[in-house]
Amino acid sequence: MKTRVIVSAVIEDGHKLLFAKKKENVGPYPNTWHLIGGGIEEEESLEESIKREVREEANIEIEIIESVGFDDDFEPDKKGELTHYIFLVYKAKYISGEAKADDDVVELRWFSKKTLPVKMFNRPSLKLFKRMGYIS
Repeated sequence: MKTRVIVSAVIEDGHKLLFAKKKENVGPYPNTWHLIGGGIEEEESLEESIKREVREEANIEIEIIESVGFDDDFEPDKKGELTHYIFLVYKAKYISGEAKADDDVVELRWFSKKTLPVKMFNRPSLKLFKRMGYIS
């Protein structure tokens, strides 16, 4: 089984959080809303990686506020191979740009913290938002 380290961001703009949706029926975590993020490239810091991923997937700039923790999960990748994912999560503030889906993201949406679509989140996001106190 392979292991992938993923950096992702809880991107805030006031009372809203930004989420991404990948192509339909494609893993990992098909048909759910995701935090924006992805893999770390060689010779890139964690903060550089997450800023690059956010630029590639959402075309916006962010400011990293703090690390909000880490987690792991086991899920088939887009080829169906069971993969051990290690998530490094940062809280970030939206700075500039018009959020527009790009790269392997097909849709972006801002959700109010008060009305998060809990039933549409993947397992790691549910655990994270419970820990952060955004959902119960």
